[in-house]
Amino acid sequence: MKILYASSSIGLGHITRDYHISSFIKNQIYWLTSGNALRFIKEKKERYVGISDDLKNLGDYINSMIKNCKVKIDTYNAYKLYKAVKNNANLIKSNVDFDDYDLIVADEFWEFMFIDIPKERSIFITDFTKISYNGKGYLERFLFSRLNNGLRDRIKQKFSLAINLSLWDKDDGFLNLGPSFTSSFDGYSNSQGDYVLINIGGTNAGIDVAEKIKEKIKEKYDVKIIGSDKYFNSNPSSLIKNAGIIISLAGYGSIIESNVLRKKTIFLFIDNHFEHMENAKVMMNRKGFRVYSCKDLLKTDILNVIEDLKNEDIEPLEIIDSAPKISEIINNFLYKNN
Repeated sequence: MKILYASSSIGLGHITRDYHISSFIKNQIYWLTSGNALRFIKEKKERYVGISDDLKNLGDYINSMIKNCKVKIDTYNAYKLYKAVKNNANLIKSNVDFDDYDLIVADEFWEFMFIDIPKERSIFITDFTKISYNGKGYLERFLFSRLNNGLRDRIKQKFSLAINLSLWDKDDGFLNLGPSFTSSFDGYSNSQGDYVLINIGGTNAGIDVAEKIKEKIKEKYDVKIIGSDKYFNSNPSSLIKNAGIIISLAGYGSIIESNVLRKKTIFLFIDNHFEHMENAKVMMNRKGFRVYSCKDLLKTDILNVIEDLKNEDIEPLEIIDSAPKISEIINNFLYKNN
């Protein structure tokens, strides 16, 4: 049987968890994605749908909304993102025959919101069910409430099953399974190297801050950077496992990796980036971890922060990998509908 697995092109957290989930699935998988997520799949020598090569990388459009460590959404950038999603949707609609697949799995693959897909054999995966916001104005509360309700309704209309893997969010309209690992972490040992690893994920938004941090600490520490187009690494597990200290954007995958591997980590969030900010809240006031906004860490004595962390015990989150359960559901869903 054949599965079409569509994974978001925003960052690497989606594709790495999806690739991990896929390791438990015993059927042929064809990937649909773009950007660094597609690069990851190609380096793993996995099957992928040819039109993936022509899809726009949505991560590039998100990057354009981030200036000086802060998300700034204006009408022009929002319209460009919308047009990119629609462009991808039209290409997929013209080049993918969904009847060729026995099951469709979509991990925050927003292009499917604009395409008629076979609902009876489609599953949606996400790590949030609502967009949080800090504003207290009536108009802002009204608009975000409408947006969140519309998002949930659209997912319900398009998919037979919606699975939520959030670290911080639950919703009765979803099957709430908790986080999926991004790797099996085989051969894990709690080794502590002498280098500092800066992890900026799959987008380019953190390149500037990562390189500035490196300049501040490179005289005392060996510093390695992973993530983005510039520092892309399709197999970073060994670097993460053996790092002494990690400095990371507060992405979904990075939170999970640091906690599962018990790595002392400085998490950075981008202001107004709701997922970063919610993820960061989960890690605040926890031994062995520090949380800063990107711009605030650059104003801080980073070397002192690192030394404090090195001398502190660590109390990570206890995270159980939901990937085996997700794959069981996918396998059961597949055979039930065929």
